[in-house]
Amino acid sequence: MIGGNDKITKGQNAGLVIGSVLGVGILSLPKDLADIAGPDGVFLLIIATIIIILLVIVHSKIALKFPGKTLVEIMNDTLPKPIALMFIFIFIFFYLGAAASVVRVFSEGIKMFMLSRTPLEVIIMTMLLTNVYIVRQGIEPIARIVQIVLPLAIIPFFLISLALIPDLKMTNMLPLFQIGIKEVFQGLKVAAYSFIGTEIILISTAYVKDTKNALKYNILSTVFLGFIYIFIFIIVVTQFGIKQTADLLWPTLFLMKTVDIPGAFLENVEGIFITIWTLIALQGLAVILIQESIVISKALKLKESNFISMPLLPVIYVLAVFPENIAEVYDYMNIFSNYLGTVVALGIPLVLFIVLLFKKKGTKKA
Repeated sequence: MIGGNDKITKGQNAGLVIGSVLGVGILSLPKDLADIAGPDGVFLLIIATIIIILLVIVHSKIALKFPGKTLVEIMNDTLPKPIALMFIFIFIFFYLGAAASVVRVFSEGIKMFMLSRTPLEVIIMTMLLTNVYIVRQGIEPIARIVQIVLPLAIIPFFLISLALIPDLKMTNMLPLFQIGIKEVFQGLKVAAYSFIGTEIILISTAYVKDTKNALKYNILSTVFLGFIYIFIFIIVVTQFGIKQTADLLWPTLFLMKTVDIPGAFLENVEGIFITIWTLIALQGLAVILIQESIVISKALKLKESNFISMPLLPVIYVLAVFPENIAEVYDYMNIFSNYLGTVVALGIPLVLFIVLLFKKKGTKKA
């Protein structure tokens, strides 16, 4: 069971869902979707949001059925020990890879736009040490950090984006309905993978004080994420066009280079956006690390999880610096998402959900 010091509210839990999903994926999502589906990517994002809402309902139903228990304890209670242990190891490897991916892409972006002379390894280590300190404070302080960071990051981004409206060309979103079945499935996969992180519900719900209406909060957080993705995709495509969006490595970052606010006191809008993204990346990594710490501590039946992030630091660092360049990073991330991401976000929750359904039917017959 969970101690009182680590209890969070439903709103904070919804914030953790948003913080877990938002991160480095938002930088390349418009590029990937534009490359596959063109303007029709906006429809694929809408469909993907609906699919993820259904998945979030599954995640929430599982978590709410076991009050005060995390994913590890739920699997130990419902699955044979060898299968539960295998699933736990999959989650551990998944979070290690996710943390390494976030810190490497973030560090590459910071080096490219701000600290060009700073060694990449220094940026990576600085970010990791900062997050290890944050994670040692526990899930409740992290939830409060997310509550502060998300409004500070998202509201200025939307306000700055308003300055782009006069230059946007809505004709760049035409023609629509031009893709085939193959592109639909490819694009849906890309759009759905951008929501990886919602499975935090299976861990964080155990720490929620009052779970009444928790499902509604989780659904609203997913709808909000879908809105952000759709908004960014439309803004980027109408600003750059499909071809240029598909050619840019991080169109969302390059978007801020085009912002011009006449007569405003803000001269370096790009710097403001980098600051916003830094906040999002820092809290996103903290959310990943706290999940990793909780899973390992519950698997080992430890009373505390706060100290576990420190031993993980060297492993994450090695994984982060292993790829030779950013292209190789994204190659590994694609493989990672296609296999481990699918198993963690979809496969394991569905297995748990089906097992619980059969157990419920068996109980009724008895």
